[in-house]
Amino acid sequence: METRRDVLRGLAVGLGVLACGRALGQPADEAAYVGIETSARTGHSEASFFSASGARTASVPLDFRAHGMAQGGRTLIVFPRRPGTMFAAVDLGTLEIRATVHAPEGRHFYGHGAVSSDGKTLLAPENDLESLQGHLALYDMSASPRRLGSVPLPGAGPHEIIREAQRDVFYVALGGLETHPDYGRLALNRDSFRSRILAYDLGRDRLSDMGSWAGTEGISLRHMAQDADGVIYVGGQVVDARRASGDVLWRLTGGGAEMLQTGRLLSGYVSSVATRGREALVTSKTSGRCVVLRDGKILEARALEGASAVASVAGKAIWSGFTSLSLGTRTELAKPGHEFDNHGFSVRL
Repeated sequence: METRRDVLRGLAVGLGVLACGRALGQPADEAAYVGIETSARTGHSEASFFSASGARTASVPLDFRAHGMAQGGRTLIVFPRRPGTMFAAVDLGTLEIRATVHAPEGRHFYGHGAVSSDGKTLLAPENDLESLQGHLALYDMSASPRRLGSVPLPGAGPHEIIREAQRDVFYVALGGLETHPDYGRLALNRDSFRSRILAYDLGRDRLSDMGSWAGTEGISLRHMAQDADGVIYVGGQVVDARRASGDVLWRLTGGGAEMLQTGRLLSGYVSSVATRGREALVTSKTSGRCVVLRDGKILEARALEGASAVASVAGKAIWSGFTSLSLGTRTELAKPGHEFDNHGFSVRL
């Protein structure tokens, strides 16, 4: 027969579990920024959470090398570095991995994705290893992640994808490079590739080719962000120096594409692009520079070794290099034996 002591003991255990559940939720509630830290020993990453003041709040271990992130509702999706074949869906309430999703056989992800405005549909660029052409994979994220299919793209090497703020129109940087894991990161069409930007209207299932433009020859377009005026900043990486102009940053408006004169600030390599209001925040790990622009004009350029990740949190720019993360006046070092990866993410809770 159950005694009063047993009842009280059970109540105490129950309250302890409840308290642990609340404790698990607190780090995410405080988080404003997520950075990726990768172990030099294992090659696996952690999604590390930071408050707006720069304090570490929690981390989620992953069993793959991570790259970019996206958010749908209370779910953070963490993508693998190319040519990774799985992504993780992390519950932001408990910081538990609620699902790990594998690409179909013969496909791999490109490290990025974006989520529809209602949080239900995930779009993730993929590589078809038979044709070496790009696809947009679609997943239903309303319950357990479920693959809906894929949209073929008119070329190879899709990289970052972003969504417009007010509608489900997505922009894709189609880098143009044909690659296969059997050949590492070698570009198989280095001498002939062309980059372009695509627009995909999810509601209409309509893909539009925004085309290529002069000055992008020999440059693989990779990363982009849209500012408060709807201007898209696009950053690339020089792959074929014989054809490339050297400048690797553009702004796209209704009037077309404008090449931005950054000189040697970016050294032919853009690592990440983010926006803050009408400002663009751009990094280059090659030059070790963090650059702020407004209306295409350079406002600021600061040095940061291995400058890679950038995001805007509550109006503040957060920059990270390989070994340190800068949040305002506070600097946080990477965990021992780890490096910060290319991308950071501003969490919306």
